[in-house]
Amino acid sequence: MTASSLTWLGQASFRIDLDGLRVLIDPYFGEHPSRLYPPGNAETAARDLDVILVTHEHIDHYDPAFLQRAARLSPGVRVVLPTPLLDDAQRLGLNAVGVQPGDELALLSSVSLTVTPAWHGTTPADAHTEGRGADGIARFVGYIVRSENIAIYHAGDTIVTEGLLAALRGQRIDVALLPVNGRDAEREAAGIVGNMNAREAVELADQIGATTLVPMHWDLFEGNTSAPEEASAIAGELRLQALDVIVPQRDAQTQL
Repeated sequence: MTASSLTWLGQASFRIDLDGLRVLIDPYFGEHPSRLYPPGNAETAARDLDVILVTHEHIDHYDPAFLQRAARLSPGVRVVLPTPLLDDAQRLGLNAVGVQPGDELALLSSVSLTVTPAWHGTTPADAHTEGRGADGIARFVGYIVRSENIAIYHAGDTIVTEGLLAALRGQRIDVALLPVNGRDAEREAAGIVGNMNAREAVELADQIGATTLVPMHWDLFEGNTSAPEEASAIAGELRLQALDVIVPQRDAQTQL
């Protein structure tokens, strides 16, 4: 791995190598009857990690079996996740940290983490919110991983709201990893909570000043896919020449 690289592992899962820090976001290697392709090599992905970031509790983002494997193969790895998942993570024996939107963590002397809000839902009935119950604690988050030279934003699962825009303004984001699978009544009837679509992702990337957009969350489950190339077409239609849309290939490394 280079000092600064991004590797897409499918769906919303990425590995970031930044200033020597090895970060995995939303790893999912579980089996599921609706998977369109088999899980990747979990044994390889679980090795040599420093930090794992989890955005929320849906199975394709929070994979307890993989996290336990990573804890064995990468001793000392820190798992950062929304506060409502902290008790479960600790029961699994993980070195876990619970976070909320607005939190800031030092991952390395040269790499910081900013926790951002997200608007999603555990089911369509409670979407789209931050998932705050009577305790006021949010269930859904995103992350900005930042070094001196680059800032990478992983949105988790979310739609675009004024609250999200307000949280991202002034953050100097270079690379935006955004879901593009969208939402519709048919999928909601099947119990699938949707996200922003390709047009909304392109417009969000432009509004927050990102120079690179990587569409994610479009490839894994039957009945919940979309065409990531649409983001490239929309960026061209809007004449966003400063925005580079990269359609990722699974397990391919992109140097940043």
